[in-house]
Amino acid sequence: MSQKKTAFAKLIGTLHLWLGLASGLVVIILGLTGAIYVFTDEIKPLVYKDRLFIQPENKPKLPLSHLLAVAQKAVGETRPVTRVEISAQPDRTYIFRALKVDKEGFSHWDYYKYYTRAYVNPYNGKVVKLEDSKNEFFTIILSLHMRMLFGEKIGHTIVSYSVLAFVLILISGLVLWWPARWNKSGTDKSFKIKWNAKWKRVNYDLHNVLGFYACIILFVCAVTGLVWAFDWVEKGVKTVADGGKLAEVPAVFSDTTQNKDANAVDRVFAALQKGQPRAYGYLINFPAKGKLPINASTYLTAGNRYDRIQGQYDQFTGAQLRSRSFDELSNGEKAYAMNFDLHVGAWAGLPSKILTFFAGLICASLPVTGFVIWWGRRKKEGKGGRGRKGGRRMVVARKTSVGGMVEPGYAPMSARLSEEEK
Repeated sequence: MSQKKTAFAKLIGTLHLWLGLASGLVVIILGLTGAIYVFTDEIKPLVYKDRLFIQPENKPKLPLSHLLAVAQKAVGETRPVTRVEISAQPDRTYIFRALKVDKEGFSHWDYYKYYTRAYVNPYNGKVVKLEDSKNEFFTIILSLHMRMLFGEKIGHTIVSYSVLAFVLILISGLVLWWPARWNKSGTDKSFKIKWNAKWKRVNYDLHNVLGFYACIILFVCAVTGLVWAFDWVEKGVKTVADGGKLAEVPAVFSDTTQNKDANAVDRVFAALQKGQPRAYGYLINFPAKGKLPINASTYLTAGNRYDRIQGQYDQFTGAQLRSRSFDELSNGEKAYAMNFDLHVGAWAGLPSKILTFFAGLICASLPVTGFVIWWGRRKKEGKGGRGRKGGRRMVVARKTSVGGMVEPGYAPMSARLSEEEK
């Protein structure tokens, strides 16, 4: 190996090590919480039957405006309801949400000023469950994943830069993983776990081999996370998808000269149902005040979030201002619309979710196995093992160019450890 290549390998190894040590704890938490969150939509119906399901009745459902008023009364008039999730299935409750955050808050509990969900029976208008969502399990999991249970300023920053470091860790890890020789011996070490070896070798293989197999999925999860973490990444992805020039979409606004009509939400919901009577569900966001429109999404399938129709409606009259399907979006908008499904592994349904789940577990294991590798080497060096500088290198024999004489040479640390840990 040339001196130039050795210096490059050392630089990559040092980068991989210190970025891993700096972000390891956060990466463990992100991997575990991400693995759990992948199957949120599948787990909730199993553990929240009492609030999600009702007995369907042979009569029309009550108007959305009436159910909204019921939910508003339940959560309190000082906490405006800003969203409703509506399933097209006849045995599901309507889920109304009142949410207010304080981006200056220090912790998760300071960040959420209040977060309440009201589960309402659409047939009789009764509140099935009033949930303190701030302390709900999946909210805690998501807050851990997004902010480490801190507020926006501290938690978001910690997670954002840890994910950025993780992208560099994945790239440097792939460089370090790359087999020196693509023969059977070289590829076996890179693609197979030697389960019958000593535990140090098994730990090394768990880090090296599993890291490689999960690398692509983890890279996609990390980059899609960066899209939410940094505005420059989001803008960059959209610009690249749009062919180098970011497509601008003009905003639409409600007509503030009109009087507020309490039945406007009913007209919006009726338009959504008429437009897509076989939709899987609907999500309607109510603006708190001002001239912003009602934003409504019609989800066409259960398996993903991107396949939807996004519409804006006048909050005073319920008139449609704009409506676009996924196919009608610009390429940059499509890329952003698919970001969530790529991040949680929903892009190919259940198979991709399963792969993402296991990738999340592997992600959580990598800092642990990597730390064990580093700690073992550190202990050997600290004891002044073989070679120079406390055992960093191993003495080997190599021939000189003069008379076939043999003089000491030095093998890199990785070569020595791979032999010892077999």
